[in-house]
Amino acid sequence: MGKITELIWADDRKMLPRERESLNMRMCAAVVGIAVILGVTVSVVADMNRSAVTEPQSLDSGKRVIIARDSVEKTLSADDAAKREALLLRHHRMEEQKSATRIAREELLLGDIAYGATEADVRARYGSPFEMESERSMRYAGKEVVEYAYTDNFSLELVDGLVRLVKISERSALSSGRGVRIGTPVEELRRVYGEPSMVYGEDYIYFFEEDPTVGFAFEIKHGCVEEIKMGDLGL
Repeated sequence: MGKITELIWADDRKMLPRERESLNMRMCAAVVGIAVILGVTVSVVADMNRSAVTEPQSLDSGKRVIIARDSVEKTLSADDAAKREALLLRHHRMEEQKSATRIAREELLLGDIAYGATEADVRARYGSPFEMESERSMRYAGKEVVEYAYTDNFSLELVDGLVRLVKISERSALSSGRGVRIGTPVEELRRVYGEPSMVYGEDYIYFFEEDPTVGFAFEIKHGCVEEIKMGDLGL
């Protein structure tokens, strides 16, 4: 490098002023060119770095949000498991119902009130309720459900003036058409009514032979009947 510089300076001393000026201009141009190339290179590198940074995507931006494939597969697997469980439960309930006892229409009786009895029948048997409430229910297409509450932990619901549900609980002395009452042991219940159509939680449920949404639900606690519902069970 030193020898080249000496040669340039030696040649420079031999050059005419015009030649020396031309050489200086070429050297300046070369320096400027190098500077421009360096500037462009730096700019390109900076742009590449900026593009490599991924900004969080907003759901409102209209851009697609990438969802991990394993998350989708886990969700689908969970859905499949839930469907299989529901199918098995439905099949199990159907098998139980085939061998279970069904309640005849004349046996849908609790506290001497039959399913479908009129409001007049109820008042003739028990008089006016000490408490009465009403509300609209989507279960009955928005119709008004009227609840009568009597003493002896006895209540019932009417829709369109007909009994849809009768309920007794705690120390009520009332009984079903077959004599099952609060405090009856579960063994006696099964002897009187047979095997339930299904057991749901603490409830032994016996379906009406004409409609599986209607029947008896005997709530069992500590091996004895604690509450009885008869009518539309909301199933």
